[in-house]
Amino acid sequence: MLKRCLGVTAAVAALVASVSIATAPASAAPAVECDGTLNLGDAPKTRVIVRAGDSCTIVDSTIKSLRALPGAVDVRVHNTEVTRNLMVRGATGTVHIGPEDCRFDPVVGNNLIVRNSHNVLICFTSVDNNIMVRNNDGRITVRDSSAGNNIMVNRNLAYAPNAGDPNTAAAAKIRLLRNTADNHIVARNNDPTREIIDRDNSPAVIIA
Repeated sequence: MLKRCLGVTAAVAALVASVSIATAPASAAPAVECDGTLNLGDAPKTRVIVRAGDSCTIVDSTIKSLRALPGAVDVRVHNTEVTRNLMVRGATGTVHIGPEDCRFDPVVGNNLIVRNSHNVLICFTSVDNNIMVRNNDGRITVRDSSAGNNIMVNRNLAYAPNAGDPNTAAAAKIRLLRNTADNHIVARNNDPTREIIDRDNSPAVIIA
């Protein structure tokens, strides 16, 4: 009887173990670190990280997300679809979202956020939720782009050119050109030295 009970117990344990293994969630794919130029092709589950001191250019790809950590230098995303979030914080060089010649239409599935960085250029980019540009101190242009919710260009700092950047009043202007949003386009609480150039946006930009 004891042997029979032990046999049943072992069989049940084996069954439970097999069920646990079969139903255990797969671990998330590791993030890809980018320092240079990457063409990842169709990789919709890939997460990209740009670390401090690195510069990254993503071209002709479909990825899940891109996150640039504080201290990253240049971040460029050309002709690429980001199915979730694209977030840049504290880049010291240039953030350029959109192709070099602005002829294609990059897509971001959720939010595009650039903050605490230097030069910011977003062009011909379609975002399902929000485009947010905040606390940046270089040249800022958002043009020919669309957001399913809001475009918010708020609390950007006085223009502080890096070596090699133009040091002119024209460079300090924040340009919002030919953008569309389903909700609002807002430019609030930017440094008073930052003139807002508002041209052919829909709806009209709320400047405060």
